[in-house]
Amino acid sequence: MSKKNTKDITTSQLLTLIKKSNDFSEVTETYHDLEEEPLFCHFLYSTMLKHGKTAIDVITESGIERSYFYHVLSGQKSPGRNMVLRISLCLSATLAETNQLLRLARQGALYPRVKRDAAIIFAIEKNYTMQQANDLLIQEGETPLYKENREKE
Repeated sequence: MSKKNTKDITTSQLLTLIKKSNDFSEVTETYHDLEEEPLFCHFLYSTMLKHGKTAIDVITESGIERSYFYHVLSGQKSPGRNMVLRISLCLSATLAETNQLLRLARQGALYPRVKRDAAIIFAIEKNYTMQQANDLLIQEGETPLYKENREKE
């Protein structure tokens, strides 16, 4: 039997390997062939390029403090969930891109069974601006992405 390409290994197969291995080095050999997960800052930058947005565009549209955003973009800081959502909405990112940004920032992906997340998913799917998404959250009695008196840079 030929050795399976480890790039094609499923998560359940990887879990089985971990459970059945006698030595962790058997497991780590598998990881050498797996694709590395991109860093949040790299995926953010590529998403910005894809959507034709600059750092200044995102800063201006999101109201995120300039130096903080540049620290996020350089990988020096990891943003919280609301910051990722604000950035994503300003980029007009797809739901898949938004969930990837959330996952790479170690924040939970949007979950449709949670009313707040459902409202955000709705806003993303309807191409709402960040302001429209925030208004929807307030209208639904959910925690907004930012306070109404946010300062613009």
